[in-house]
Amino acid sequence: MTKLLTLLDRLHWLWLILAAPLMLFPNPKRSLAMLIVPGLWLLHCIVTRISPAPLPITPLNSTILLMAVMVLVSTWATYDIAFSLPKISGMILGLGVFFAAAREARRPRGWWLSLILFLVMGVGVAGLGLLGTDWFTSKISLLNPVTSRLPALITGLQGAETGFHPNEIAGALTWVLPVLLVFSIYSIKLLPDSPSPTGRGGWGVRERGVRERGGWGVREREVWGERADRWKIWIACLLLWLATLFVTSVFILTQSRGGYLALALTSLVLLFIALPRRWRWALLGLLMITGLIIGLVLSKEDLITARDWLTGSGITTDNALSLNTLEGRVEIWSRAIYGLQDFPFTGMGMNTFREVVHVLYPLFLIAPDIDIGHAHNEFLQVGLDLGIPGLIAFLALYIGAFWMLVDVSKRTQNSNRFHRVIASSECISRGTAISSNNPYILTLGLAGGLAAHLLYGLTDTVALGAKPGVLFWMLLGLVAGLHAQVNTSAG
Repeated sequence: MTKLLTLLDRLHWLWLILAAPLMLFPNPKRSLAMLIVPGLWLLHCIVTRISPAPLPITPLNSTILLMAVMVLVSTWATYDIAFSLPKISGMILGLGVFFAAAREARRPRGWWLSLILFLVMGVGVAGLGLLGTDWFTSKISLLNPVTSRLPALITGLQGAETGFHPNEIAGALTWVLPVLLVFSIYSIKLLPDSPSPTGRGGWGVRERGVRERGGWGVREREVWGERADRWKIWIACLLLWLATLFVTSVFILTQSRGGYLALALTSLVLLFIALPRRWRWALLGLLMITGLIIGLVLSKEDLITARDWLTGSGITTDNALSLNTLEGRVEIWSRAIYGLQDFPFTGMGMNTFREVVHVLYPLFLIAPDIDIGHAHNEFLQVGLDLGIPGLIAFLALYIGAFWMLVDVSKRTQNSNRFHRVIASSECISRGTAISSNNPYILTLGLAGGLAAHLLYGLTDTVALGAKPGVLFWMLLGLVAGLHAQVNTSAG
């Protein structure tokens, strides 16, 4: 019996994956599927015989507990539990994904497998977006010939009956794309050198400086192994580049201005951090010169056109599409603030703002028969769903995640032991391990995904409990797992 329970516990990811469709597309009859998440925690508790700690201990546990409590409170505040059920079920699934990822990612091999699953899910979201998005937007005329030829093959899904919204696809990809970009660029350094002149099948020897006590005086010889390992590396890098190209292409097709700006700003910040200190001033100077040239070359009319494109002023005067304008979103934000003032402690219930706003806080620029979806600001939407306590917990999630990444970067800067652990034979294969710069690259990619979506969330929303939100919880689980590895190696 004990062996059977242990086997079931080890397959916790499988049970979560099997239950995911029932929680992603819930109805009252399927609502019992949500019990699989606490059931897996209870099973782990029984197997490990540690009753007080059935979950991985992370710095985010107390914050997540507060959010879970507010989800329960929101079930009392909502006007219709059936209307809120999709987002409640999505939140439960997200919590299950977080703790499952945090549990597996505490070990190097589990971390790499979880990262691959995260990237595969991101490519899957991009693929579904390409086949199922309602490409109604026409913000960039150059892309119209492409989007007009993309049929929405996936329609009729719960919550996306006419197809996926391109802005939501862009928001989901902001979690994934910075991670892909960072790893794709860095993977170039992982490519094997030319064949060894010894003729013994070895594939080159690369010498690389190893930081030790602030210096670069020590040399490390890194042998890339036999011919088979070389091809594994090439295939892995090729798949990574293809995935990056595909996700980037879908992201561009979404024509999400908020997504574009978020990714551009995040990329600049990541580049500034990654560059050596002496090159950072050169980057700032280049940006200033570029801005000056653009200001001199563009005419006043061009600048006005650019401003209208950013604010959506020139898109349309139809109030059905006022969601794409800055004026329409400012009006929505004002109504969201009214709702937050009226329901400060409990929120108005998950997913209900889209209906309540037309009843309690009528809009002037947007017709009452238009489904606004959400508050078009992720933080306001969380406050409306879970109240101010839930909003505080959501902010604490970001703060805690960034703190863990900074802590990983600082504590592993001179820790050769952690470098050996994360790049050891426990990884997927010798060819996929990244050596001395590993913690730096890992933290840079994960931080980029969080930062890009945070910026995107200032003007748009992937609401808590939304189907693509599983990527957010997966990303947090990767951060927590990496931090746990640092604590283990430091101990």
